[in-house]
Amino acid sequence: MDKFSVIRQKYPATQSQAYLDTSTTGLFSKDTYEAMKAVLDKRHMDGVSITEYWESWKEADEWRTVFAGMIGAQADEVFYGKDSSDMLNTFICGVDIPKGSNVLVPDISFPSTRNAWLNREKDGLQVRYLKNENGVVTTDQIIENMDKNTFAVSICSVEPSSGYHYEIKRLGELCRKKGIYLVVDATQSLGAMDLDVVEMQIDVMVTSTYKWLNNLFGFGVGYMRKALLDTIEPMHVGWTGVRDRMKDFTNLELVLHQGAQKFETGGLNWIGLKGLQSSVDTYMNLGKKDVETHILKLVDLLYGKMEEVKQVEIYPVLAVENRSGIVYLKLREGFTWNQDFFDERGVKLNMSGNKVRVGIHFYNNESDILALIDALKEL
Repeated sequence: MDKFSVIRQKYPATQSQAYLDTSTTGLFSKDTYEAMKAVLDKRHMDGVSITEYWESWKEADEWRTVFAGMIGAQADEVFYGKDSSDMLNTFICGVDIPKGSNVLVPDISFPSTRNAWLNREKDGLQVRYLKNENGVVTTDQIIENMDKNTFAVSICSVEPSSGYHYEIKRLGELCRKKGIYLVVDATQSLGAMDLDVVEMQIDVMVTSTYKWLNNLFGFGVGYMRKALLDTIEPMHVGWTGVRDRMKDFTNLELVLHQGAQKFETGGLNWIGLKGLQSSVDTYMNLGKKDVETHILKLVDLLYGKMEEVKQVEIYPVLAVENRSGIVYLKLREGFTWNQDFFDERGVKLNMSGNKVRVGIHFYNNESDILALIDALKEL
């Protein structure tokens, strides 16, 4: 068996169904489940001593290096948070915005991509929506709408409403040249599509970890380019974002950490951290490029097999370079379906009206795609 067949065995949910819904919620592996359970068991049976608590913080700080390596960053550019919305606000609420500035946001992006910026309109910022055509806003469209007053481009690396994968490196190079901030929510791509914040010249990247990073809800990780750190002051300050958590415990003056850690306010979700450590270990062992290749091969298979299905179409149809692990299917007129139809056939996906969102990850295989095709042919 190849490595993807082997790793599939560690995800029990794949054994009883064609799980094609990672774009809603990722699966836990046996390893990740056991890692998180061990934290709960320890807390349940023994509690946590103060020494163990400080050891947990030491581990969390050291692990920043691992995550940083995964995205091409440096450890002091990485910070922990609750979710992508929480961490987007870290930058958006803290940055100085010149009057008359605008930010470009696709009109189909996830609400948190726009809402934090809308909260700054009171400061003179204009949120300019890029209108989608047939459900898609393109990289070219973003570039064409940049002007001398564009302050930032704020996007999801992969649009959850279309599956469109932006050409981030191209955007990053142009934004850096023009002095425009590139702010990316990578929740729908990190763990599936390769991402390097330095190569792609991303200024701020945030991600929730419960989708393609196969972790639980309520834990996220962010990145802020080192050159920006000195210019952004935390809007919320707690006890953990200081120079030295232990030594500054009785310091009556506020001395913030010089790295991105200054954006952290309190104790971490230790269960979520353990889960993420395990899932990132799996991802990195599989290989970032290999994971992306595996997923896109299955996407290509789905595109090809959909030619055999007459009552359903891929919508929108995306160019190869803009495909991701998310594919949308649209029901043609004259046919109906419901969630029970797919559940009864052991196919798990996200359904809304006349559309279905298919989320393909590294634990999926050809049999999952064929199970979906067989179900669609039954309509």
